Amino acid sequence: MISNSILLLTAPTLLEEASDYIDKQSCTILLARRTLNHYNLEKLFPLAHQSKILVVNDSHVSTIEIIRLLNGTGFDQFIYTPYWPDCQLQSFDYDYIITPGQRHLCPEGLAPVIDIGPRILDFISIVEILQAIHLLDERSNLVAAKYVKQIISQGWQLSNVNEFLYKVINSVDDGLLSYDEHGNITLINSSANEILNLGMGESLSASPSISAELRSFFLSPAATNEMFTIFHTEYLFSKSFIESTKSFLCTLKNARERINMENRLRKELKKKGHYAKYFFRDIIHESSLMQSAISKSQKLAQSDYDILILGESGTGKELFASAIHNSSPRCKGPFIAINCSALPEELIESELFGYDEGAFTGAKKGGKIGLFEMANGGTIFLDEIGDIPPKIQLRLLRVLQEKEILKVGGNTIIHVDVRVIAATNEDLLDLVNRSVFRKDLYYRLKKLYLNLPPLRERREDILVLFAHFLHKKGGTNHSLSPETEKILLDYKWEGNIRELENTVEYILAICDEEIIMPYHLPEDLCRKQGNEFSLDPIDHFLLETINRFNKSQDSVGRKKLSELSHIQGFNQSERQSRTRIDKLAAKGYIRKFRGRFGLEITVKGREILSAFSAE
Repeated sequence: MISNSILLLTAPTLLEEASDYIDKQSCTILLARRTLNHYNLEKLFPLAHQSKILVVNDSHVSTIEIIRLLNGTGFDQFIYTPYWPDCQLQSFDYDYIITPGQRHLCPEGLAPVIDIGPRILDFISIVEILQAIHLLDERSNLVAAKYVKQIISQGWQLSNVNEFLYKVINSVDDGLLSYDEHGNITLINSSANEILNLGMGESLSASPSISAELRSFFLSPAATNEMFTIFHTEYLFSKSFIESTKSFLCTLKNARERINMENRLRKELKKKGHYAKYFFRDIIHESSLMQSAISKSQKLAQSDYDILILGESGTGKELFASAIHNSSPRCKGPFIAINCSALPEELIESELFGYDEGAFTGAKKGGKIGLFEMANGGTIFLDEIGDIPPKIQLRLLRVLQEKEILKVGGNTIIHVDVRVIAATNEDLLDLVNRSVFRKDLYYRLKKLYLNLPPLRERREDILVLFAHFLHKKGGTNHSLSPETEKILLDYKWEGNIRELENTVEYILAICDEEIIMPYHLPEDLCRKQGNEFSLDPIDHFLLETINRFNKSQDSVGRKKLSELSHIQGFNQSERQSRTRIDKLAAKGYIRKFRGRFGLEITVKGREILSAFSAE
């Protein structure tokens, strides 16, 4: 039992819980009034009016109390939403998260976290404690002096903040100008002063130093962008209206300097390979199915909505993404492509969003710009989107909804103007049903979508693509035999266009003849319904000759086979004979021995020879 004591309770409910252990007759019971630490509230000064803020604390009651204190302290211009453990997150649309020392309870990656520190005892509670221990008369002047000192200190801080802000706006190269609804200038930096020859407090409606055209722009109620020439220099004027202060904010940018800067940025990105390499004219096709996909893509390109491209591996998803970018209004901006499955989970977040200095061990000094920032004004292509981890899916959703990113370890929201084109060869809806992929992200991405057909569904394109790759890789003297054409057209092409291109490279590596025969094709293409295709006449001649020499127990090698081929009219050089011998050996039809033993036909070789002879 607690007796003859002064009890300070941090919540009224504690008195009821602890009543059995307190002698209320001999104890003085005080209820602590807690307030926010005003030294930490300066972190909230720069936040924009009507910012959407998630307030996080350890219980519902304490979270509501924090919001009450923030409103009571003068920060009532924000939109607050309470959040505590086991509370359902109703939205992902927040500008900031505020917490009183409970950073570990804040949802990760949702918005910058501002820690205002735990609540402290207010001035009245301190006075009540001093009075209870009979020290108020003795210490009242010191307590009052300290309180007044705190107020004065905060006044100096505000004065220093204002001085700092003026230094910042005057260091900006662009002109900055703020004025009220009547045209009276309330803020102007040195750059705007030099351009317009105007000062603080002057009236835009009466000043003779600006033209009538420019005055009309300033005083019109519409928020707009216009170009004006002042002393032979073009400036881009961008005006917006701030509802909370009923004032206008205008920026003045040197148009030529901005164009030069953007051109330099484009050149740097192009050097690094961050540009769209393909156009719709680069898509080789003859099929109506592919023409339909191209026509649809050209229409999608004119919209600025995000796009989801679906299709099997090797169907040309990046080719279409590149062509869409080059046909869109963003064609002069950067095109950044990233394969989400190629990066480990611990790196993909910092690659996409960048990081601030000191964000983690090994982080570069000065931090790193992310791919979304690099793609600003252009397009970012996210291939294999189905492979991104859940944490990144949440952050990506915010980018799509708000066009804002937050660097790893950072606390500043960065606005990005980026169009996202995502692609996958997986069934995303199946991943959604298995709770592997976020449902809200899936439907956000699929606002516009494109299905690319596999090569086996557009067989009219097989031979024209084969001829294209053959010419591109230097095989202009080669042509296809009718049997080879049939094999190519009948094959399933599970790897689509990529497999077709690899097939051309394989053929050119081993083919010494002008006519591409079936035996020049990779093994997988030479199988039909589980059986191998029949031998061509030259292979039949080689197997038959080797078999005849084996029966007579005479040795035979490539030199002898080359000589006999000339007699039979096949005219095979030693090199050509060696290529065919290697091919027959790889199929298991013959065995090669060193020295005088030469070549030997196998059981498999005799079987295929018998089957061919029977035909």
